[in-house]
Formats: sequence, C-alpha cells, structure tokens
Amino acid sequence: MEHIKSNKKVPFLPQDIPFNDDQRQWLGGFLAGLHTRLLVKEEHVSTTSAPQQQVKPITIIYGSQTGNAEGVAEEAAEIAKNHGLSPVVLDMDDADLAQLSQAERLLVITSTYGEGEMPDNAQALWDDISSDTAPRFDNTYFSVLALGDTNYDDFCLAGIQWDERLEALGATRIADRVDCDVAFESPAQEWIAETLPTIAQKGSNGQSEVIPTSAPVATKKAKPKFTRENPFEAELVNAYTLNKPGSGKETCHYEFSLLDSKEVYDAGDAINLIPVNRAGLVEELIALLGARPEQQEQHDGHTLELQTIFSEHLEIRIPSKEFVAEVAARSGDAQFIAKLEEDAQALNDFIWGLDCVDLLRKYAPNAFTASDFIRLSKPLAPRAYSISSSIKKHNNQVHLTIASVRYEQENRAHNGVCSTFLADVCKPGDKVKCYFAPNKHFSVPEDQSAPIIMVGPGTGIAPFRGFLEERTATEATGDNWLFFGDRQKACDFLYQEELEQMQQSGLLTRLDLAFSRDQAQKVYVQDKMQEEGAELFSWLERGAYFYVCGDAFRMAKDVDKALHDVIAKHGGFDAAEAQAYVASLKKQKRYVRDVY
Repeated sequence: MEHIKSNKKVPFLPQDIPFNDDQRQWLGGFLAGLHTRLLVKEEHVSTTSAPQQQVKPITIIYGSQTGNAEGVAEEAAEIAKNHGLSPVVLDMDDADLAQLSQAERLLVITSTYGEGEMPDNAQALWDDISSDTAPRFDNTYFSVLALGDTNYDDFCLAGIQWDERLEALGATRIADRVDCDVAFESPAQEWIAETLPTIAQKGSNGQSEVIPTSAPVATKKAKPKFTRENPFEAELVNAYTLNKPGSGKETCHYEFSLLDSKEVYDAGDAINLIPVNRAGLVEELIALLGARPEQQEQHDGHTLELQTIFSEHLEIRIPSKEFVAEVAARSGDAQFIAKLEEDAQALNDFIWGLDCVDLLRKYAPNAFTASDFIRLSKPLAPRAYSISSSIKKHNNQVHLTIASVRYEQENRAHNGVCSTFLADVCKPGDKVKCYFAPNKHFSVPEDQSAPIIMVGPGTGIAPFRGFLEERTATEATGDNWLFFGDRQKACDFLYQEELEQMQQSGLLTRLDLAFSRDQAQKVYVQDKMQEEGAELFSWLERGAYFYVCGDAFRMAKDVDKALHDVIAKHGGFDAAEAQAYVASLKKQKRYVRDVY
C-alpha cells in the first residue's frame, strides 16, 4: 500500500496549561496515541474506500439549429466536471419547464435562427417559459451564452430573450450574457472559463436537480478531429452546371474527394468551406486604402502581408456594422448618417448590395488606412452548405449543390465569396479547406419503414438528393415524397434525370413540381402542398416525417403556414389545434428544417 503523508501536526500541550508534570506526561501520551490511531484510520479510508464527494448538479440546456450550440454545451459539460459539478446536457426539446425551474444551477446556450427566431428545438420550451403561467426560478443561478451573426439585425436575439426572461422569473444571473459572432469558439471558451467556477460555488450540494425522466442519458462525444482552426483539405474532382441554356441562374454541382482525412458524414449534414477572397477585390481594396500588397500589418497577434490578410483572413466583401457606422461618420453625408439613427431595415435598404469597396469609393475615399480597415472588419467566415450526397453511395466523396451569387451594382460586378471562388477559381485537382458540421436532427428516420415528405425548392434539393441515396443504400422501405420547385422547368429542373429515374424505379413515390414562371400566375411549392393537402395529411397521420430545406426568410415561412392550413383543413382542427399538432410533430422530431 502506498504511504500517504498527512499534513496534520501532532497535537501538543501549551506550556501554560495548569497541569503538573505527571498529568502533562499522561495527557501528552494519550493525545499522541490517539493522533496516531486517527492517522492510520484516515490512511486506510483514503486508500481503500474514499468517501464519495457530494455532487453539485448543473443543468445545461441548448437550442441549436446547426449543432454549434450543442457542441459548446457538451464542451461546457466536460469542463464542469473539473469544478466538482455533475452536468446533465439537455436538448431544449427534452426539457420539462416545471422540472427545469427546480434546477439550482442552469446554463443556457442558444443560437438565433432566421430573423430573430428561436431554433426549432427551442421553440416549444420558449413558448412555455414566456407564457403567463410559467413557474418562478427564484432558486436558480444562471448564465446565458448566445450564438449569432452580426450581419443579421436581430443579432443573438434568442439568447437575449432567454437572459431577460430568466431574470424576470426570479433567477439570479451569476455571469453576464456573452453574445458570440460567427467566430464563436474563443468567446465561448472564455464564458465557460468564467462561469463554471462561479456557479460551482452557488447553491447546495447533493441531488437537488430534478431531471426529466424522458431525457436521454448524456454521453460524452468525441471532439471533432477537424474544426475551423484545424480544417482538412478536400480535393475537387468534378464540377458542372445544373441549369440548362436559357436560365437566369447558375447552380453548380461539385464533387470533392475526402482524400486521406478518414472523415465521414451522415446524409443531412453540412460542410463548412473556407474560401479565399477574390483576387480582383483584394487589389481594389488595397488600392483604395493607399496601401501595398506586401505591406506588413498586425492581425490577430501576427504580422502578415496585407495581401494575405485580405485574401485569407478578413471579410472584405460584406461590410461589418462597425465599418458601416465609421464610413457614415467619416463621410459627412447627412442622409447616410440619418439612416444610422433610423431602424435597421432603413439602413439595410440604403446600403443594400454595396460591398466594402462600394462604400469606400462612394462615401469615404482616402478616409481609411489599412489598419483602420483591419480593426473594423470581421474574420472571414466559413460558408456552410448542405451536403447533397450519401457517403454510402459515393465512397469517400462529398457532393454539394451551390448557386453562384453574381450581380451588377455601382457599375461593378459583385460576386459571392465562396460560390464564385468555387465556380471561377477552383479547378479539378485543387484542394479546399473544410470541416463537417453535423446536423443530427436533420437526418433520415431510423425507422426505415417510415414515410418521408421533403420540401426543397432550388438548392434546397441538396440534402434530399442525399436522403434518397441513403434510403436506396440502406434498402429503406418507407415511401418518399418530394416537392421541388424553381423558375422554369425547361432550364431549372435541377437533377431532372436523376429524379425522374428515381420516380420510375419507385424510390420516389411522389414527385410534385412547382415552376413559378411557366404560367401567368406563379406557383410555388407551398401551393402544391395545398393542392395535395388531403394526401399530405394522410401521410402525416401514418407517421411521415416532414422536412424543409431552403430559403428561411420567405419560402420556409410560407411552407410552415401551408402546413398549418393543410392540417387544420384536412384534420378538422381549429387554428390552436393545428398549432398543437405541428408542435407535436416538432417534439417527435418529425418536422425539421434546414433553412438559411
């Protein structure tokens, strides 16, 4: 047995104790012997049956659309153990509000979705906690981490609302909310490092948390091998345009080899591509700033050439809000300055489509240095794309379906950063830095006999091509129904040959098409849903999963409304009952979206 040292000193008697020598000698020996026996007993206990430490439970809930908030929650849970905390990580869909209100320690990690919306998995819990009948959280210590994107007006709104609501219900904030931009990793880690030691000192010990019995047991996930800071390289092996001559759109199909990365993905996942800014735009910007490509500048703690900073590290096409405000201030333009004081939509309309070069040329020529621009700009963000393949069919490959962004404004050609990097710069054999973004809720049903309904106009077809390939590879028996739409059937029917073959083979049970410009009155996928409402509702009644992918700002909202209308009409429900039906679909993970 290993010898264990004790830091406890042998007890001694003070010199002025009122005992004679015989009494002092007897008492000293007694105490010394008692001390020795206690040390032996402590050593035996320490090495054989160490007493169990009292548990300090902490509940961590997350609202996540793309998996980022979930990943941070899992990281926080692992680190919490180092602070004597026993974490339980819950998807907000799995959290019961009444039981959650009993939690003494609570961390909330949520992204914001679309135009200031809650993530799909957070909406039901948010509806409950924001109601007038929500329970009090008087005994809860909490902190909130919000994930968002400053390019959106309602930056981190979901996290802001959770933070304010918990405070209103009596919870005690132990660390200020942190609002993260797209480069969320570092601020998230700082929030974790600040919050956990503090919250560990709050509340009582022991099993005081009440965890919903329906919640899955949290298991430790392996950290992803490749991340934004440590991407892998995929090699472009094939690329072609999906639109036919006469189309006003440019949608491309790309095939990448995963090389020796040994990475895998699930149908429904996304991949983050790390682009390089367009060379011509970099040159224009450097010239406008009166700088030189080889000029040395500080960026993120490193000294780099300006050419490298602008090409690989900074968002130089989409202006940051800080840059827009500074351009307005330095321009002296009264109208521009006035727009800053109006609502966000007025400012957005005023500068719509303008990039950083446009703003500098039009409002502030010669007013900025290169270091000014670096200070006011955001990091170049990876671009996330839904994967349009199944690795079970395309071994060690990932396929993407991407619309090239191109438009003319201010007498200049404007080009999407990543879409035209792929279309114009990358050639077969070139390598692109990337990493996967798992999307665990947006996946084919585990029950292979379950029917699925897929709504994916335009590039929203991407994950459903992967779903259908996956269903073929796994020999799933469930019916498959696809709603697809675009502008014109003759030139915008993406993957036409593949889809028609799938329909002929019986893989696609139904294929409903909506080409908006093929008739005088435009027709969209939501209109086709209404037309086929009775059949659609019958599929839902027999357990169908309902998926939506594509535009978040219009299409997804119109599809959601159509779904409610179909359920109300063909289920014989009023509006509240239809809403409850949809909420139940979401709770069962049978209504999921991948919208952007």
